[in-house]
Amino acid sequence: MKMLIASFILILCSVNAQATLLTGLLNGGSITAGDKLFDDWQVLFTENSEFRDINTDNIDVSALNDGGLEPGPGLHFDILNDEFRLDGDNFFAFIDFMFGFRVTVLDPGLRIKDNSLTLTGATLGNTSSITSVFIEEKIYANGTQADLLGVKDVEFSQIIDLQGNLNQITKTFDSASFAPRDSIYVTKNILIEADLVGEFASLDSFEQRFSQTTVVPEPQAIMLWGIGLLLLLVRIRQRK
Repeated sequence: MKMLIASFILILCSVNAQATLLTGLLNGGSITAGDKLFDDWQVLFTENSEFRDINTDNIDVSALNDGGLEPGPGLHFDILNDEFRLDGDNFFAFIDFMFGFRVTVLDPGLRIKDNSLTLTGATLGNTSSITSVFIEEKIYANGTQADLLGVKDVEFSQIIDLQGNLNQITKTFDSASFAPRDSIYVTKNILIEADLVGEFASLDSFEQRFSQTTVVPEPQAIMLWGIGLLLLLVRIRQRK
């Protein structure tokens, strides 16, 4: 059985090895990384000062099949054609975009025990005021938006403090730990801000990983396995 499960997971990984547009995922698609199935993709909120639709054809999602148990498999997001580049307009221009998806374990011998978020590409230009690239991620239990398990965020920003000084905030990594689970739901809230004309902020790429732990078989499962083995041996002897 374990060999069949492992083969099934390898087949899924090979099928999903190439990058997938977020548009396809939002239209009922899925992607697999390692033994993790990512499905039930949906846009949860979108608003921006430019009153334009976010083109999800410009968001490329690819599987990270390496990582073993730590940091585990995951997803890499590439933003194409400056879809999340924002130019200042003297009125605090902003993009606010949130989407979510479910993560399900395919291997019955593994569980997700935590996950991490890494900001791998962000740019701020001509900054003399407030510019920011910020991603907040929330993790929920049972594959739905219920029972909050953890919150994390990454950020690359320029802010002005109370003394009028321009300060840079660089937080490219964050993680959250929780009790091992076979299914979780993840939401990502992307917020980009730029103030003055001539300034810009751009989100270029980010990725995340899902750390794993092995599952110790429950006594009931061991007992059932033993009974099944005993019945098989009895049947073999009866045929002799």
